[in-house]
Amino acid sequence: MKNRSYRSGSIHHKFRIIYIAIPAALVLAVLVALYLLFANGFFYKRHDIGAVQRTSGEDIRTVINASPVSASGLAARTSALLKTSAKTDPYVVSWYVLPGSIKSQPALLSEYLLASDQILLLRSYITADKKDAAKVLSDSIERDFTGENGYLVPCLRSSDVLSGQDSPFQTDTSYDELPAGTYSFEETVAYLRALLEYYAKWGSESDWTRINAIAGLLASDGNLFPEDLTLTGTTPAPVITGEKSDVVSLPEDQIASEGSYSGVLLSGLDLEVFRMLAVIDAKYQPLYDKAVEIVSGGYISSQLPLFAYAYTQSTGGYTYTNGNATGVDLVSSLKVILHLAEEGKAPAASLAWIKEQLYNQGILYKTYDVITGEAISEEECTEGYGIILQIARAADDPNLFDAALSCTENHLATKSNSAAVGAIYRNTDSSRIVVYAKDNLETLLGVV
Repeated sequence: MKNRSYRSGSIHHKFRIIYIAIPAALVLAVLVALYLLFANGFFYKRHDIGAVQRTSGEDIRTVINASPVSASGLAARTSALLKTSAKTDPYVVSWYVLPGSIKSQPALLSEYLLASDQILLLRSYITADKKDAAKVLSDSIERDFTGENGYLVPCLRSSDVLSGQDSPFQTDTSYDELPAGTYSFEETVAYLRALLEYYAKWGSESDWTRINAIAGLLASDGNLFPEDLTLTGTTPAPVITGEKSDVVSLPEDQIASEGSYSGVLLSGLDLEVFRMLAVIDAKYQPLYDKAVEIVSGGYISSQLPLFAYAYTQSTGGYTYTNGNATGVDLVSSLKVILHLAEEGKAPAASLAWIKEQLYNQGILYKTYDVITGEAISEEECTEGYGIILQIARAADDPNLFDAALSCTENHLATKSNSAAVGAIYRNTDSSRIVVYAKDNLETLLGVV
């Protein structure tokens, strides 16, 4: 009887433990679920930032679907060549050169990480709904690229960031296209745009804090933008005027100055960023209005409907060329046109000029003469085609998109046995094949 009584008590005790354990486990599971929901921002009410969800029109989507240029192919090959091969995860290096036809021409790899490339990669992750990859990269950019003054540094050596990671390939500085300066207003604004786009989809309170910190930095001088660019020479540069476009003069109401002076890059004034900031807080509205005024005023001429390189706020003068007496940098102008197109403000003449070059010349060059409008450089502007794809989408211009995509396809690696298959490449004077991160990532943002 005692054994039976003992066994009965033991069974009741076990059942009591089970009765207690099950509710406790359920409560714990609920608490864990609530924590995960809270950590992922489920209960967080995001601020309205006026983000615009841009989608391609039906005609542009038809062109994309018919093209061999694939968003998934671009993303995969960029990652394989410029991140995995380079052992720089989560970053991409600036460029990769495929092995040549002889043993004395090994594969080459850039030793530099450009902030602009990482930001383009981040935006591609956000557009493709790759939240985890975007989060890791965004946090890494903040950690590694933020300078002492809060602005992003434009460029880092991979060995300085990824300790103990040596490049598996040789390098060659002749392929480098590195930005100047110790910190970059342009890259900081570009990073802020990526943060705003991330926030609009998945943002949390910590993301909001980061956005406000950078926005406050940009607005720290009131309605003045930080001038991180040092220029030399005369500002503004001469342009064609006169009834027959045959008079070389300074733009009307501009003050010419000589020597060294500072300026802000027009391509760094991303109007969409300042528009969203103005939605967040009216105190940023003057910055948006000033940015529109500066950018729009940088229009060069009907002969060359591109845009000035920089603007000096103290004199109100534009600098139309970058280190060249008469050469206008095409990429910086295209970025300005893109920013205007996103606000519905791109000049019709600028869009028509781009189409004319693509239709009649079938190619774009890196620099054009500010006086004659003719190409100066013989080097093709491969990066420009990806930017134009984005311009065409913003302007909803399927003809422009089709023309730009045709030029892009001329640089698409299609040989199945090529390490670059699916990527955008350039041919060099030495007959080497080089894949640049910016060419592929700009194109990716244009077709994704």
